[in-house]
Amino acid sequence: MNPYRTRKIARIIAIIVAVVMIITSFSFVMVIPGLFGMESGYVYAATSQEDELDTQLQDLKSYMQYIKNNFKDTITLDQLVEGAYAGVMESLNDPYSVYFSATTDEGENFVQSVTGEFYGIGVSVENYNGTCRVVSPISGTPAEASGIKSGDIITKVDGVDVTSKTLDEVVSMMRGDEGTKVTLTINRSGKILSVTMTREIIKTTSVSSKVLDGHIGYIQITGFDNDSNEEFQSALADLEGKGITSLIVDERNNPGGLVSTALDIANQLMPKGPITYFEQQGKLLETYSADGTSEFDLPMVLLVNEGSASASEILAGALQDSGVATLVGTTTFGKGVAQQIIDFTDGSSMKLSQFYFLTPLKHTINHVGITPDYTVQNTTAIDVDILIETYHGFAPMSEKVKPIAGMIGLNVYGAQQRLSMLGYELDINGTMDAKTVAAVKKFQKETGLYAAGTLDYTTMNAIDNAAISYISSAGNGEDLQLEKAIELLQ
Repeated sequence: MNPYRTRKIARIIAIIVAVVMIITSFSFVMVIPGLFGMESGYVYAATSQEDELDTQLQDLKSYMQYIKNNFKDTITLDQLVEGAYAGVMESLNDPYSVYFSATTDEGENFVQSVTGEFYGIGVSVENYNGTCRVVSPISGTPAEASGIKSGDIITKVDGVDVTSKTLDEVVSMMRGDEGTKVTLTINRSGKILSVTMTREIIKTTSVSSKVLDGHIGYIQITGFDNDSNEEFQSALADLEGKGITSLIVDERNNPGGLVSTALDIANQLMPKGPITYFEQQGKLLETYSADGTSEFDLPMVLLVNEGSASASEILAGALQDSGVATLVGTTTFGKGVAQQIIDFTDGSSMKLSQFYFLTPLKHTINHVGITPDYTVQNTTAIDVDILIETYHGFAPMSEKVKPIAGMIGLNVYGAQQRLSMLGYELDINGTMDAKTVAAVKKFQKETGLYAAGTLDYTTMNAIDNAAISYISSAGNGEDLQLEKAIELLQ
């Protein structure tokens, strides 16, 4: 057994970032005894703060007792205690911290979704401003086949409004017996759609591989399960045995998984050095590093998109910062929070956000994501008529002016609209602000132009041509991101 994989096994069991899913989008799960009636723990000397807490808990006890005795309906102390536990989590204003009551199977279902097989539709979701938002559909599942997309907001399940329900309640409604149907009503950028799917067993097989033309190896990772690192190692060895001269690793729409698995795959590909850092309350608490045993030295491109989340972003950030891989695609989801799962002796449990994870160069991932070296927006599964209609509404870039930083105008506005369609991160406001200058520079660099950040006539023409080319390739099944990866490796 690889000593790297066992180094932290006493501490790390699994990692979760994106809250819950039919196959859950996750990145860190830990089981830690010793808290709030758990089987073991540490006892510390009382402090003035603890004395104050004791007083407040006595007040809370009186408060709950008064409610029990005077509420208009019969209510038990158990119900009030459950509410108090859940209320503590809600006070954190953190969508990833959740209390699982002992009276439900939500906690068990969550852990099962991390490590086992279950019946569902295969979509990862998160709490986004009180709504149930899709992180990504899982490759090869009913959700992917039905066209569910990252960013879709689920508003109804089988006709039942879920906008006021918790994420776990929505997930429970979407699960069910194999062969049964479930209908989701989704809001996609203001367009309401209804999608009916048949539940299937969701399996954890997550690595597939093949050899592309030009002796290019291709490995797709759809999730980081218990043995995905071993599957990856076998796939890589098989491809190398077939004489590949370069490698594409595809993490698109990979919602995450076990961090220990992602760390092991990074260790197989990276030279000695940091893979990720864990940060808590502004301090770096843990560093996870590659041990230098990797012998991999082929040119590599890593494919990512907005559905690449959590543990996927750990691997992407590690390979990018270490210079091992060139990233192609669109900015990743931005789930950089690690949580621990804690079990209580009464059968309840909680998952609590305890760390941020950072890239080897200590770049923040949470709410930011990983920006690829080459931004390429894919056209697969996109309605070409909508793209054409959108393009016709763009502002013309016809002003006889070459905007620089700080300037405003139609040229800027039109360039922003086109760059946004192409997948670049910026605000469409008609102003050459810092985001726009950065996007223009990135576009210029990727297309071989002088990266001055100025909207000169050559750059504006190139941006318009890129938008037209993007639209023309829509609907014909072209995978522009994969094509770019192949181009870079040839």
